[in-house]
Amino acid sequence: MSTAQILIVDEERHTRSTLGRYLKQEGFSVLEESHGLNALRRLSSRSFDLVVLDIRLPGINGLELCHIIKSGSNTPVVFVSGRESEQDVIGGFQAGADDFVAKPFSPREVVHRISGILYRTSAQGHRPPKAGPVSPISLPRLGMDPSTRRVAVDGARLELTVREFELLYYMAANFGKPFSRDQLIRAVWKYAFQNDSRTVDTHIKRLREKMNAASSGSGDLIQTVRGFGYGMIG
Repeated sequence: MSTAQILIVDEERHTRSTLGRYLKQEGFSVLEESHGLNALRRLSSRSFDLVVLDIRLPGINGLELCHIIKSGSNTPVVFVSGRESEQDVIGGFQAGADDFVAKPFSPREVVHRISGILYRTSAQGHRPPKAGPVSPISLPRLGMDPSTRRVAVDGARLELTVREFELLYYMAANFGKPFSRDQLIRAVWKYAFQNDSRTVDTHIKRLREKMNAASSGSGDLIQTVRGFGYGMIG
């Protein structure tokens, strides 16, 4: 993983240089771009192990660029952006982002998150990682098959991102047990930083929306435990 190739795309020179310096200290190979279209050209000519994006970019914005990247590959994408409204965060995950970090950021934390993502993907050649055990799950209203990544709620097919699948699978595999947000971060995202509840909340919201769109009321399968977290607890 020390030779992983990372592309940082950010209009701000300070962000690129700071994050690039910390990544290089950890042994990563780093290239930088400040313009969305230049980044797109570079991505079309070579592959990267991970891409760091800002939302606000000249030429083509980060959300569009992320969507293009994800439409042709499973290359991990991490947003590091100063635009951190709920809609921005949701938009990033809808575009396929693997993580979202708001500016101002801790370079060490971002490097830690990037390392965790690369650890999960490097051995699998950027194939979507499996969420825990490979055995199918069959609940009264929910079925999941990790081998094919197929999900059905009340018989209706769901299309989930990799992280949405992993989160839903983890809760379904532990049916009846509630989890705090920090527990879900550690189990699904594989890092241990606290105070990152927005990441979990955003994914839970998206899961519920997709489940309800497929079958009315099915989003209620994921229950909120007030003051604690979430779970599929019947």
